[in-house]
Amino acid sequence: MSEETFRRYTSLPFLLDLLHKKQLALLDPSTWDDRNDAYFMEKYKEKKKLKTLLAICFAESQETYQHWKIYSGNSSGVCIQFNKDSLLKKALKIEGVRCQKINYLPFRGKLDSVELLPFTKRVAFKGEKEFRIIYENKEEEIKIKYLPITPDDIIRIAINPWVNKSIYNSIVSTIRNIDGFSNIPTRKSGILEYEKWKNKADDVVVPKAKR
Repeated sequence: MSEETFRRYTSLPFLLDLLHKKQLALLDPSTWDDRNDAYFMEKYKEKKKLKTLLAICFAESQETYQHWKIYSGNSSGVCIQFNKDSLLKKALKIEGVRCQKINYLPFRGKLDSVELLPFTKRVAFKGEKEFRIIYENKEEEIKIKYLPITPDDIIRIAINPWVNKSIYNSIVSTIRNIDGFSNIPTRKSGILEYEKWKNKADDVVVPKAKR
């Protein structure tokens, strides 16, 4: 695959809402689990005197067990793989949007610009390889900002590795019945069980005992 991609780990209800509306939602970061991250966002909003600060986060790393377990809601989880270039072109057309890779700062590191606050996390989170899109507004207070997408912006959809075959088939059928997504590539994540990986164990040859 030649395209650079973003992965967005989320739950099935959010995926279906996204596909039906053909738009991504940037939301208030105040409810994020990482309270350090939420605090940096709050301080950025305060220092810049913003009325609105919203965000959406993506992973640039390959699929990991940790992403599935932490961000996707287990058996209801999905991962949407986006075309990075086309998504950013749309985002940057919206006034007030900024996009940047997250900078992972060591504890003894120093921030020298307020502009880095919404794009900085502790180095302990470095494995995420996060990319963030934010929306800021000094004049208007809003709760949600939508980024329009098209089916062409989505490369594939992965369903969580815990789902059974029957439910997986129902999910795929539901997705492909949504207007514009009849041919969207889908797969069940093989992160917990992948036949080609297991074959490596099968192929190990036991040395014959010496006589």
